Amino acid sequence: MSTTQQEIIIVGGSLAGLTLALACAARGVPVRVIERSVGHVHGGDSLSIDLAAVAAAVGHDPRAHPVLPVVPAYRELTTWPALYAWLRDWTVATPGITLEEGKAVASVADFGDQARIILADGTERVAAAVIGADGYRSVVRRAITPDAPFARYAGYLVWRGLVEEQRLTYPVPWPSNGGLWIEFVSGYRLVAATLPGRDGSVEAGQRQVTFAWFDVHQEDLLRRTGCLTTNGDIVGTLGRGMIGEDVRTELLALLPRVWPETWAEAVSVGVRSADTLSGAPIAEYKPQRLARGVLAIVGDAAHVVSPMTGRGFLTGVEDAAVLAQMLAERRADEPNAAVLTQYEAARLPFVRGLVTHSSRISADYLHCATAT
Repeated sequence: MSTTQQEIIIVGGSLAGLTLALACAARGVPVRVIERSVGHVHGGDSLSIDLAAVAAAVGHDPRAHPVLPVVPAYRELTTWPALYAWLRDWTVATPGITLEEGKAVASVADFGDQARIILADGTERVAAAVIGADGYRSVVRRAITPDAPFARYAGYLVWRGLVEEQRLTYPVPWPSNGGLWIEFVSGYRLVAATLPGRDGSVEAGQRQVTFAWFDVHQEDLLRRTGCLTTNGDIVGTLGRGMIGEDVRTELLALLPRVWPETWAEAVSVGVRSADTLSGAPIAEYKPQRLARGVLAIVGDAAHVVSPMTGRGFLTGVEDAAVLAQMLAERRADEPNAAVLTQYEAARLPFVRGLVTHSSRISADYLHCATAT
């Protein structure tokens, strides 16, 4: 058993985990990040980002070198892979952060003044505190709230794709500085945007096109594929390569009826390719608590909202900034558990309110979609 009682471990090295690690390091709090994947992983295709909030949290400005490529809309938009790469590069280069990849966490337990982690290979770690940033199916959350460990299905899924513009017959006729299109058509909520290319280019023909197709008609599919339990808990997702040709054929037949010509070819290319299309059941999770002893959760491990709120990643950034500052201000004689209790008190009312807001948005969408 490895004993590193003075070490704070972050479980999960995706967006929230890397953001928290950088926020801690910027405030003089050393951390170790344990992540099950290795190197570059692919998450959601696009997300809105508050560049000033990220800069304030992590101590590095995405608007300075190295610049994070974004396009302006109602808020700046970037791609998930670009943001992940930017955060990971800074993480690797930052003293005070140890990044361990390729190690899956099987379980976490609180023992009052320390926490124990058991890895999938059977080895153990002991740390001063463990912070879960391991997504909406969080292992750490299960230890904090074992009676409510899973996010709930909000009643709809989103088909997503990210398409290289150079694969299209013509570039999307949309300003080269980007733009976001949102419409409600025949019961479907449709979102599309042009995003920077993989090299950061925003020139027509060199960009990427993202689409999100919100769909209320796929609960049977989600149950058949084991993504939903009988109680409506989300335990899986339809990742790239997992969506059958029959489902993609149905979507292609529906596409001309709902998507306008501006976006139709890009969506068609994305749907035709099994390696491009994903289908994520929309999850919502209102936390009962954010900490227990020396365990705590941030980001999607702590609270899950519909992407229609536009605040998923931003709320995780705020979690990271608040928690990192509290850890940095901890007195030498103050238990870590006391700091995490303070973090819960500071964040829980807000994030519960945000999930309530998300649920109202979802309910309004479901009502409109099913009435159409």
